[in-house]
This record gives sequence, C-alpha cells and structure tokens, in this order.
Amino acid sequence: MSKAKNAGTTKAIGLNDGEINSSAALIVDGNVICGAPEERFNRIKKTKVFPKNALNYVLQDQGLTLKEIDFIAQAWNPGATWIKYNPVISSNRVRREDYFYSIPDHLFNFTHRQPNEWVKMEFGGALPPIYFVQHHRCHIANAFFLSPFEEAAFMTADWRGEIESLSKGFAKGNTITVLDTQEVPNSLGMFYATYTEMVGYQPDNDEWKVMALSAYPVDCEEYRKRILSTVTLLDDGGFELDTSYYQGTLLEKPRLYTDKLYRLLDGEKHEGAAREEWVIMVAKAMQLASEDIAVHVLNDLHSKTKARNLVLAGGFFMNSVLNGKITDCTPFENVYISYAPDDAGNGIGAALYVNHCILDRPRTIAYRSSSIGPQFNREQITDALKRRKIKFEIVANPPQRVAQLLSEGGVVGLFQGRMEFGDRALGNRSILGDPRDTSMKDKINAMIKYREGYRPFAPATLFERVADIFDVDARYECNYMEKVVKVREAYRKSIPAVTHFDGSGRLQTVQRDHNPYFYDVISEFEKLTGIPVVLNTSFNINAEPVVLSPDDAISTFFNSGLEYLMMEDVLVGKDA
Repeated sequence: MSKAKNAGTTKAIGLNDGEINSSAALIVDGNVICGAPEERFNRIKKTKVFPKNALNYVLQDQGLTLKEIDFIAQAWNPGATWIKYNPVISSNRVRREDYFYSIPDHLFNFTHRQPNEWVKMEFGGALPPIYFVQHHRCHIANAFFLSPFEEAAFMTADWRGEIESLSKGFAKGNTITVLDTQEVPNSLGMFYATYTEMVGYQPDNDEWKVMALSAYPVDCEEYRKRILSTVTLLDDGGFELDTSYYQGTLLEKPRLYTDKLYRLLDGEKHEGAAREEWVIMVAKAMQLASEDIAVHVLNDLHSKTKARNLVLAGGFFMNSVLNGKITDCTPFENVYISYAPDDAGNGIGAALYVNHCILDRPRTIAYRSSSIGPQFNREQITDALKRRKIKFEIVANPPQRVAQLLSEGGVVGLFQGRMEFGDRALGNRSILGDPRDTSMKDKINAMIKYREGYRPFAPATLFERVADIFDVDARYECNYMEKVVKVREAYRKSIPAVTHFDGSGRLQTVQRDHNPYFYDVISEFEKLTGIPVVLNTSFNINAEPVVLSPDDAISTFFNSGLEYLMMEDVLVGKDA
C-alpha cells in the first residue's frame, strides 16, 4: 500500500485482544483520546478475553459508533508465520474457516516468501478495515509516537511476539527502521521468567517481586557469573541462551528451567532457612545479569545509531530498576518509557503504527497523560453511596483535606479524574499514605495490599522539588513511575516508608498542569509537614484489578482496612 497524506480527521480503534491484559483505545489524528484495559470492567486481572467492555467505553465516551471509525488495528499479526509454509493448517486441516490464512500460505509458495509486518482486511463497508500489526512494531510505535522525541533509537524486549522476542533500531518522523531482531528462544522476557519460576514465584506475573528482592544487600557475584555462563554475548550486539538450561519454548516441559540450571545454582543444596537466602541471591544475581545483557544490546545500538534519545518498550522494560540505570550504564542521554510499555499498551501502539507508518498521517509531540479512562461526577458518586445508605461529606477543599488526613497518619483511597491506563496508579486511583511513618508500609500491607513485606511503595513528589529529594538533576521527569532512582542520603530517614533497602525509590514526578488535583495534595502535604512527597500505591486489593467505578472504590474500601475514601470532593470515613 503506498503512503498518502490525507486531509481530515482520522478516528481509529486500537485493540490488544488475546494477549495479556486485553484493552481498547480510541486514537484521533494520532492522539490517544480514551482507553482502558478490559480487566477494569470484568474484574478479572490480566484477562485475555476480547475487550468488549473497553471498546464499548471508548465508543460511548466520544459518542461514536463503529461505522464512524476509519480503521481498527489489532496488536498481533497472524500473517507473520507465513514466513514458513504451514502444512498443518494449509494442507492437512482444510477448513473453510482457515481460508484467511491458508490461501495466502499456499500462494506464497509461488513467490518469494516474505510476509509484511502488517495485514489488512476489508469488509466492504460492513466493518472498518482491520489492520493486524506485528507485535514488536506495536511496542515500538507505542514507545516512539508517545515520546517527546523527534528521533530516537529504540529497543523492545519481552517473552515473544509472533516469533520475535527483541527488536532494535532507529525511528525518525514517521519512519521506523529495524536494524536487528531476535527470536525465541533467545528472549530476555523468558530469561527473567525462568528465574522467577525457579525461586518459587509465578512466571509472567510475579517478576515485580523478584525485582524487589534484588535490592537486598547480599553478595551474589558468584551466582551472577554462573548465570552469565549460560548466555553468549555476540559481537553484533545480540545474545544467545544455552537451551540446555532454558526450556520455556518447549510446551510439553513442566517448567521453564532445566535440572542442569537448577544444579548450576545449587538449588538442591538449599532448604529451610538457607532457602530464603538462596532465593534472594539468585534474584539479585539474575537481575544484575539481565541488566548486563540489556546494556550489551543497548551499547551496540548506540554504536550503530549514535542517538542521544532512546525509547524502550515491551514487558521486559516494566523493570524500573534497570530503567533507572540506563543513562548511567550506556551513552544514551534521554530515555522514555510510556505509561503502558507492556502488552496492554500494544493496542495503542497498533493504531499509532497504522496512523503514522502506513497512512503517513502527521504526528504531534506533547505530554501524554495516562489518565484516559472513565471519569465520574459528584452525582454519580453520591448516587452510588446513597444506594448503599452510606454517609458522606462534601468537602470544600479536597486536596487540603486529604493532605491533612495523611499528615495525621491516615490512609486515604483517592478516586478522582479519569482512571489511569496501565499498571501504575498515578494519583487518580491511588492509595496514599504518609512517607515519614516507618510503619506505614506494614500498615497499608495489613489493611489492604496483603503483599510481601519486602516490596516497596512508591514516592510521588512535586516536579519542582525532585532534585532536592532524589539523586537526579533538576527538571528530571519520571511521569509514570517507570524508573527507580536513589533517594538522597539526607532524606532517607525522613521518608522511610518509600525508601527501599538499597536507598532507592520508584519515582513519580507530578506537575501541576499534568494532574492539578494530585499536585495540590502533595503541595498541601508539604505545607503541613515540610516534605513534598506522599506514598502512592494503586487502589486495589492484592490480585484484583485497580478500581474503575465508584462502586468498585466503595466495595474495596469496605472490604479492606482503609480509613478514608475521597472520591472527587466526596469524603467517606468509617465509624469507630
């Protein structure tokens, strides 16, 4: 399809269906207008079902019907497997339902077998055209087209998409140039998941926990060397995993690691109390080894592009510990990771890829807020409370009251504005606490989060004060809690509830024009305490999705030990 610069408004739906955390979003002229993960509606965490509720939301939010949409983009390209003839589907299992795949598969035998990065289906006007876009191209588009950069190097990494597990290259304007790719089994996502499973957690789900464990001050250098002995770092910037240690691509195998890898790390020798120390050492060694591999790839990428700017995407780059180190460990000067670098954001990436790379529509560069989900007004909130006969108070200055409650040791569920898209609540669907209180982390864990005591909670701070509190330069932006940085030594004892074992914090910088309500909460808290930081964690009970509606917030509030619930300017407490 030749590119054509068309005039007029382009409305697109981006879908992530069938992958982890299905979602839908509406993009108009390259701008993300609204969107949400399906899990927030059906309350099934990381659901893979078709995002019908999320799709219904984005259409209703803008008063649109599907017929008014110019195109739909799905973040997966089944046609990627046309790279090799598939006789199972195309010859031996001849069903009419398979024709969409099997006819092109047969025809590719008559020409050079080189499928495109996307496939388009037309329905004669009955539906908008549907583009099926290659998984890692969606990751790239999500990272680059949401970034503030005119040009940037890029790297994507996850377990796998179609057959790719990693891509790297350079993006400028509307052009994405892929320089190198890797395929499974050579996968950073699978690498990390393997050790997540080995130390007793759920792979492809609990990697956060392993990352948190890696902050413990233990000597793991010997295990780091052993883990790196299972990996070959190639001169071209790639890497290879020794498959005698990793079996994640063998579906019939019961686990991701082999007995050989378990023995290499002395797993059978550590039981009882010694097991806990071993788990920490393996977690830390693997985190450091994964950083070594990623830095190897990134240094090669910089040598090939000489770029100052870098964008990162894919589930592997939910690793905020690594993200915070990249400018120190590589020559890149500026790093951007979007609010949804994982699969949930790939519907957005698919629509942006079609809009810019295929249709060559112009791009605008601006701050991209994650607050694109549903919003509820006072009437909707009070109606939900009245149905349940719950007492409430209308507050004249809600940010000031929230700050006062926090300064007095209260824990507040904050529900305001549009729900955030992505795994990180950024002040709209948040649980807030006083970072000065050493016991606050344990208090919140006991009352609602019910998660491992070693996992840290995040500090949210005023953008203007970030360099005072954290070891970063003035004007440092970390809008989406995407990076871990060091807390300055002078403040570690002042904000112990958000300072991790190693003196770090998963930072969020808050600017007034990005989120005035949340900014004012922190500002008012500083007036009361002298500390321009609050503890922020997502508004949900462990293993449940973040709350979406007033009813969700009320249910979570009364099913937990939360003390206060502020929904816009409506305050709910619990009678003693």
